[in-house]
Amino acid sequence: MTGPAARPPAPHAGLTDTPVLRILVQGRSLAMQLCVLLKTAKIHDVGNVAFHGPLVNFIETVEQLFTAEGEFKLQAVGDFLYINQGRLKLDGSSYASYQYLIDEFRNRGLSGFAFNGKVTPPEVKKFVRLFLDVDVKAEDPYEGFSAALLKLSVEHLVPLRTVVPQTGAINVEEARDSRKVAKRTFYRAIEATKTVMLSGRDKKPIDLRKAKRAVQSIVDLILNEEFSLIGLTAIKNHDEYTFQHCVNVSILSISLGQRLGLNKKMLGELGVAAILHDLGKATIPGWVLNKPGKLTAEEWKLMTDHPVQGVKMISKLRGLNELALRAMIVAFEHHLNIDMSGYPKLGDHLAMSLFSRIVAISDCFDAMTAHRSYRRTPFTPYEALHHMLVANREKFDPLLIKAFVNTVGMYPAGTVVLLDTNEIGVVTEHNSRDIFRPKVKIVADRDRKKVDGALVDLSKREEGSDTYAVGIVSALIPEEYGVNVADALT
Repeated sequence: MTGPAARPPAPHAGLTDTPVLRILVQGRSLAMQLCVLLKTAKIHDVGNVAFHGPLVNFIETVEQLFTAEGEFKLQAVGDFLYINQGRLKLDGSSYASYQYLIDEFRNRGLSGFAFNGKVTPPEVKKFVRLFLDVDVKAEDPYEGFSAALLKLSVEHLVPLRTVVPQTGAINVEEARDSRKVAKRTFYRAIEATKTVMLSGRDKKPIDLRKAKRAVQSIVDLILNEEFSLIGLTAIKNHDEYTFQHCVNVSILSISLGQRLGLNKKMLGELGVAAILHDLGKATIPGWVLNKPGKLTAEEWKLMTDHPVQGVKMISKLRGLNELALRAMIVAFEHHLNIDMSGYPKLGDHLAMSLFSRIVAISDCFDAMTAHRSYRRTPFTPYEALHHMLVANREKFDPLLIKAFVNTVGMYPAGTVVLLDTNEIGVVTEHNSRDIFRPKVKIVADRDRKKVDGALVDLSKREEGSDTYAVGIVSALIPEEYGVNVADALT
């Protein structure tokens, strides 16, 4: 395998923004700020200085949106938030906030709000007080809230009743799209993993039930349609890195396990073991995990001790069973390397278990493609795979690494590519029949203008010919071209 083709010069590589994309970005900010505003008001009075910053940010964003759009709506339809007709894209940093707003809206019989003018600080303060004071147990919370807003002359924030889905409505289309189901499964798995990891950190009893349910949902999806979930592993969220990393490793491991022919029960056990593989890191101080420079000998000892700590934590789970034992083995072995060059340092060790060898590959690939404190720029998925196949080939089971390439493709999901049409795209899923010809979402046209382009199947040939219609010229670095990979994958 050769490395990426020479990258084109990037003097004009930055992508031009569009009004529609700006509205969606501002809509995301509005939703996040409204969440902060409501949560702050639950702790502090709206007259408190702590409320002032979120208030100013919220008002500024409303003003920007109203200037650009005129009257607009922030509305929940099904499991998603919309600004007018534009769906706000989910990612690891927005999932919890979006879900919070959707739940708060539903509890009050609301789908959201219409903004028919620029809001003032007194108006927003009244709105927040009334919103939090709504009697959610009332027969019709919406009516009481709406009447209270009118009584206090809150005119520019108009509540909207809960939308009752009809056939053909937006959320019916969403429900039919496996990618939307995949996103919900993905982010719920992150929340479940977070609960497990934080319980371990705080030395509280670890309840694996949510994690098991999350893994089972992942297994069910992968058995039916693996590509949607694999694509989501390319979305990296620095703030939630540890939790998302465990979920990514679980998804990649289950996908590889499926390709190897493991049955559903074994895939479930593999997925849980992968979720728990870094549980021992819950014992490592954050300043060590996130240290940008070289670790001292003492810090490195803390880091390399996490496999042993993980075993200890898993051993304390109630009712030790075969699943727990498998998870303990994976937690202990996943950094050993197939040539025993890793850690913990052992004397004679016969061989890594199959689950450990699978998780080791998935763990390395996901870690290399993430933003880490000690690495200025992450590897692109294409570069990471090339590095594992060449520079690090002695660390992995040779048969499993080949199977992994067939699982993710030679251009894994999240790889930004230059096409021979001079367009830029993001790989969304691989082609199981031809690992060099994935499906690509066009994100920039020939003039480098941002577009919400078509999904192109690079395995398609020109009509009446054996020549492929579109091909890849080279893999690109997203930052050099201003490409937001998450936007293309969500």
